[in-house]
Amino acid sequence: MSQSRRFLLMFCKAHILLLGAILILSGCDQQSPAKVRQPKPHLVEVLSAQPVDIELVRIRTGTLEAFQTINIYNQEEGIVTQIRSREGDTVRRDELLITLDDQLLSAQLQRARAVRQQAEKELQRISGLIKRNLTARSELTQKETDLAVARADEQVIATRLGYTRIKSPIDGVVTSRHTEPGNLAEKSSLLLTVADLDSLLLKVDISELLLNQLAIDMPVEIEIDALRTANRSNAFAVSGKVSRIYPTIDPATRSGTLEISLKPAPQGARPGQFARVKFQIPRQQVLLLPFASLRQSDNGSYVYIIDNEDTVRIRPLQTGLKAGEQIEVLAGLEPGDRVITRGFTNLKPGMQVTVVKRAADSQTDGTAAP
Repeated sequence: MSQSRRFLLMFCKAHILLLGAILILSGCDQQSPAKVRQPKPHLVEVLSAQPVDIELVRIRTGTLEAFQTINIYNQEEGIVTQIRSREGDTVRRDELLITLDDQLLSAQLQRARAVRQQAEKELQRISGLIKRNLTARSELTQKETDLAVARADEQVIATRLGYTRIKSPIDGVVTSRHTEPGNLAEKSSLLLTVADLDSLLLKVDISELLLNQLAIDMPVEIEIDALRTANRSNAFAVSGKVSRIYPTIDPATRSGTLEISLKPAPQGARPGQFARVKFQIPRQQVLLLPFASLRQSDNGSYVYIIDNEDTVRIRPLQTGLKAGEQIEVLAGLEPGDRVITRGFTNLKPGMQVTVVKRAADSQTDGTAAP
């Protein structure tokens, strides 16, 4: 056999072996099962919603005000001749504070008194004539009318004269003085301000959700930063009580107003000072969720829950007060509902999820966020 035929024979054998190998590999591929890419499970943490027995503390701030503040105006125009008190002076009810020049009114009173006396004499004279039938009964009626008018005029002038002596309407302290002796006090000018500092009050804006849990005469604790103890480490705390709850709610802020009275006022407490109020809400059972589990949409708050088949559902909520890092649930959840607390990325309703951990039921410390 020639060398060329041998080479051709070897080449053909090599091609036959290669083709057989390809066919074998192809047959193996057709017999192996198709490889399917399995989806990665969506991992979440959940919390079983359960009622919690808590005693909440709510802290609100406000500014101290005098229980009663009176602005004193003059009812008669005149020159201020005397002011007896300055800022900080203590005054008593009906104590004389300010006098105005009364010369003109005194002269008018003397004239009115003389007119009244003349009318009395005329009435007496006509009465004598009537008894002797020397004049008509109509004359008596006229003189009686003249006397009544004269007495009224005298009373008006006497009252106006009394307005030149301005007295304190309450027991209190002069907080501001707006004029000086020698100034002309036009009618209805503000002259002095007197405040009752024995009693103070605090007006506080309260959420409508908290307002319904408060009542008249409910005791509260008040901290006044300006009145510190000797070591200056703590704010000065006093007790007070809810004295008034306003009947309306501001539709813009959804909050109401209440007044807290401090009677007697603590030593050194003054209107304008900053104060904090602690409301101790009675112990109650509420449904709490971690605030971070709450989602928001245009329709309000909601959470993701999972059903018995670990399928994600959306549950709209009505929430209440915030307590620390938790939020009160008023409506939308039932005890035992499993709420997703972590794993929100790409989470959608209807999705199957895998629970990897049940978040521990957090307990509130009973202190509200300021």
